[in-house]
Amino acid sequence: MGEPNPEKPFKLHGIELISFSIHPQPDRDCPKGEFEFNINQEQKTNDEKKIIIVFTSVAIRTSGKEPILASISVACGFEFPFFGKIFKKNPAGIFLIPQDLSTSINRISIATARGILYSQLRGSYLQGSTIPILDIE
Repeated sequence: MGEPNPEKPFKLHGIELISFSIHPQPDRDCPKGEFEFNINQEQKTNDEKKIIIVFTSVAIRTSGKEPILASISVACGFEFPFFGKIFKKNPAGIFLIPQDLSTSINRISIATARGILYSQLRGSYLQGSTIPILDIE
């Protein structure tokens, strides 16, 4: 295996589907392509295990309307062999994640959630709803 490569500061540690729900099809037909995706992300650090877990939650609804038609929550863990060298604590004791690394793991996590959601919605009335490509910076 060799030594960790500082040029690749992280690797995928694991992926977990935390929750998924889909509501019965509404009485009216859902217009194709007219969905809103509410996407939230939260990062949690564990310095002892040298990992950051990104929790991505997505809620789908028809544009401008209630209720939520489907929702999913996915956790992606990333291992950082050089955790102590990359991340420093602020005065409040919270680890500061460099912007470029934060952007990278957030992008990977959204793409992973997109794929899992696509798989979960296959064969349902929402199978045509796919999280759009987002410009994350």
